[in-house]
Amino acid sequence: ISYIEAHGTGTPVGDPIELAGLSQVYGAGGTGFCGIGSVKSNVGHLDTAAGTTSLIKVVEALRHDVIPASLNYKTPNNRFDIANSPFYVVDESKPWPRGEIPRRAGINSLGVGGTNAHAIVEEAPRRRSMAYRRNGGILCPLTICRPWRMRPSPCVMDAASSPSAA
Repeated sequence: ISYIEAHGTGTPVGDPIELAGLSQVYGAGGTGFCGIGSVKSNVGHLDTAAGTTSLIKVVEALRHDVIPASLNYKTPNNRFDIANSPFYVVDESKPWPRGEIPRRAGINSLGVGGTNAHAIVEEAPRRRSMAYRRNGGILCPLTICRPWRMRPSPCVMDAASSPSAA
């Protein structure tokens, strides 16, 4: 895990409690190896949509190869010793390139009613492009379960695949 998208309450008590819990899980990896941020610094608290927004932020960070900065961060909370934790605050946007091992991020979402979740997201493997250029056009391969539903169809169907055989 190289990045944690924290719930980030922004409160003097809430953030140290969250970071202490995350440190119990990720602490064996050393100090300062894992970036941490919260979407709340970018868009505010979104109540029940906060966890989903955090997931979207992480997926977009993976897609664009950049961990966005936590806006308005100035100094760490003095109730948590971040310098001796696995974390560092991503206070400036940071390149997040692909490497030998897949990039992974944790997403921490804490609900007011006690609905808490921690998810781990891993980047998708690289795919070859689905579009192939031929004679200036683009060929897009397509898979269909029932080819007779495509109209007009240049295909010739045999008796076993025609709609009347079903």
